[in-house]
Amino acid sequence: MHVRHTHAARRTRGTLAVLGLLLAAATATAAPSAAGETAGASPAGVERISLGNGTTLLRGVDSPAELAASCRAGYFCGYSSEKGFGAEWGCGSTGMPWYGGGWWYNNLAGTNDRVAMYTSSGIYRTPHSPSQDTTANWTPVTSMVVCVA
Repeated sequence: MHVRHTHAARRTRGTLAVLGLLLAAATATAAPSAAGETAGASPAGVERISLGNGTTLLRGVDSPAELAASCRAGYFCGYSSEKGFGAEWGCGSTGMPWYGGGWWYNNLAGTNDRVAMYTSSGIYRTPHSPSQDTTANWTPVTSMVVCVA
């Protein structure tokens, strides 16, 4: 019964986070300068929208190759197949409301060029940069710390 409650709470957190991202995306579409849209070296069709909290929403990503091409140097990028968008994170910690499949690309720099992904069964550390996973499962990941040794 506790597991069911935890799953429901995670779904609620995920739904609220997605609603926040969609609201930010809608705001950026209506008034890009007010939402802090940033230009990047993304492939044609990939839109970058700064959420103002160290996270950049990547809309229009259709493949792991596009995610890698959109991921700026010094950042970690992920894509959620369930949500249909990607995100780019700088150094720091963040919750992970995503679930289901997707992929990630590690484009961090320096000696702290890995990401620690926290799950209920332990911590997964990505390989050193540059690295990627084209068959990622976001469901067990509850939070991440970007830029660890």
